[in-house]
Amino acid sequence: MRSTRHLSWTSWTLSLLTAAALTACGGGSGDSPTVQVSEAASVINLSVDLDEGATASGVVAQPSFHTAAVDLEEPDNGAAPHRALALSGITTKGLTRERLDDAMRPRAFAAGNGEAAPMASSTAMTVYTPAQIRAAYGQPALPASTAGLTAAQAAQLGAGQTIYIVNAKHDPNIAAELAAFNAKFGLPTCSNRTLAANASLPLAAASSSSCELVIAYSTSAGALTATAPAYDSGWATEIALDVQWAHATAPLARLVLIEAPDAGVSSLSKAVALANRMGAGVVSMSFGASEGSWTSSYDSAFSTAGMSYLAATGDNGAAVSWPSVSTRVVAVGGTTLSYNGSGARSETTWTGTGGGTSAYVALPSYQSGTIGGYAKRAVADVAFNADPNSGQYVALISPGTTTTRWVSAGGTSLATPQWAGLLAVANAMRTASAKSLLGQPHAALYQQIGAVPTSYAAAFKDVASGSNGTCTGCTAKTGYDTPTGWGTPNVSALLTSLSGASATTTSGGSTTTPNTTGPQLTTTSLSGTAGRAFSGTIGYSAPGATSLNISITGAASGMVFSGSSTGLTVAWANPVAGRTHLVITLKDNLGRTTTGTVVVTINTP
Repeated sequence: MRSTRHLSWTSWTLSLLTAAALTACGGGSGDSPTVQVSEAASVINLSVDLDEGATASGVVAQPSFHTAAVDLEEPDNGAAPHRALALSGITTKGLTRERLDDAMRPRAFAAGNGEAAPMASSTAMTVYTPAQIRAAYGQPALPASTAGLTAAQAAQLGAGQTIYIVNAKHDPNIAAELAAFNAKFGLPTCSNRTLAANASLPLAAASSSSCELVIAYSTSAGALTATAPAYDSGWATEIALDVQWAHATAPLARLVLIEAPDAGVSSLSKAVALANRMGAGVVSMSFGASEGSWTSSYDSAFSTAGMSYLAATGDNGAAVSWPSVSTRVVAVGGTTLSYNGSGARSETTWTGTGGGTSAYVALPSYQSGTIGGYAKRAVADVAFNADPNSGQYVALISPGTTTTRWVSAGGTSLATPQWAGLLAVANAMRTASAKSLLGQPHAALYQQIGAVPTSYAAAFKDVASGSNGTCTGCTAKTGYDTPTGWGTPNVSALLTSLSGASATTTSGGSTTTPNTTGPQLTTTSLSGTAGRAFSGTIGYSAPGATSLNISITGAASGMVFSGSSTGLTVAWANPVAGRTHLVITLKDNLGRTTTGTVVVTINTP
């Protein structure tokens, strides 16, 4: 029977890990933290993470950028690409402006004569402007002014759409760097603001006529905060190139930069979940961590309706990384571009591009029906220029200074925000035609384009030369291959195909309609016997969510509650005969709420 004593207001808030995560952290018993009701309580609150992987604790992602070892002058913005000599023998992966300055200094002085020792040998390289890249890949030239554009013209620039750029750490000069980039290359200017910790989500609709840069700081739990992450020169370089080239590709799209406090897989996936709560759009992720058995346990972060997710395949040659290996993420590989400013481009596989066959993730249906010879998820899906020696200009400003420095950037992290920009433009074109957003585009890329020879030949340049290693499958070939996927975009034809494609969502490798269902209780009743210790589990589900807040009212004195990724455990050492009505409210991190009642019946022996 329910206690008739006066109810006291008690509230407990716990951060609970899944059972798998507890095991990974060395919890001896594997028990979840618990809340015990010492007397009848008005409200019990628990917070449960849904997506912590069994072995992902401590896994850190790395930014995927490269920069050529060359000290560039200010761009002249001419019609022809800039040619230069880059130093050989210097690692370009993660090469920051500071490290490049160190490399450019004489390495030693010959003993006694004060003469500088010779520097490393040189490599010929090319660096491209936004206008040259747009011309090479078949994007329309930028208008002299964005004032007075028709709706169709504005859609070609991504108007009204949002690109979420997820990274770790902090770039304090990102607004100034973007302004310098825009001024140099005649791109539309962007207003900028930082989201307050209490900002209302989802965000208001993006402008249909201008660019805005919105900066958001995420906590490790995926909440907004007013505290900026710590500065890191490598991640700041990554942030700069991501923002600038997403903007160069979709100049009127809203850019939302989400900075996670650290590069852990958990923090970055929570930052993606924060993007999901901000509203429909395209998510660009230019980072990666080596895949593991934990990989698929984070897929719920890539499941929100109306969202497209893209990630770099990595820059270590033939290898598979998270998050690009997810069946719900478009994996972007890299090429070496050759273009003289007019005519057709030529491309070959960039030797550093990631790609291969997953050891853990099942072959998705969109691949099993269109490409042969792969037992599991194959990456890449698509590609773009990524070689730092056929690089693209990026403006950098060091903390505490106002001087703009220019680098030639590359890496699959450069390819990724440009593909994100293309999907944003496709969404803008779809919106202008009263179509739904594209969402996850795998079915369109594989089944509606790649599997149709005429559509494929029009929309993609098939990169059929070069390799990213010596393994079987490391060499590019005609049609689909893992180094470059289907190839690089012929933008005009690709956008025509995507703007008319059927909008679908891929889930677990299957093609489905978007899931908008909120969290659900899957248990409505439990039963036990008076005088015998009681234990039962109340199941729940929350499609697409990464965390749940659980509120319980009506609990009887002596009940003990613990949460996991799959259910709420109720234990009662000395149950009393009668019925207890537990009113349970589930609210997920996407803002969806469900309330239901579970009846616990304790029978007389």
